[in-house]
Amino acid sequence: MLKEIMAEFRTARAPMCVDELSRTLEIDASALEGILDTLVQRGRLNVIDPANYTCVTCPAKGGCVILTNGLQKSYVFRD
Repeated sequence: MLKEIMAEFRTARAPMCVDELSRTLEIDASALEGILDTLVQRGRLNVIDPANYTCVTCPAKGGCVILTNGLQKSYVFRD
């Protein structure tokens, strides 16, 4: 399962949220959250959490390539 998750992030063209990854891999979102948090802690993924940034008030947020999933917390592969 971990290999499939990492493969999705390696080939993704944009950050992926838990819901999107859950649908793609047909895995329960609650199970994915723990796995993704572990991958962030181990330095394999970076997390983009708009709630922790100025994204909420940014006038360009509607066209932002980073926030492709709206204002949901998303993850990207870390090279």
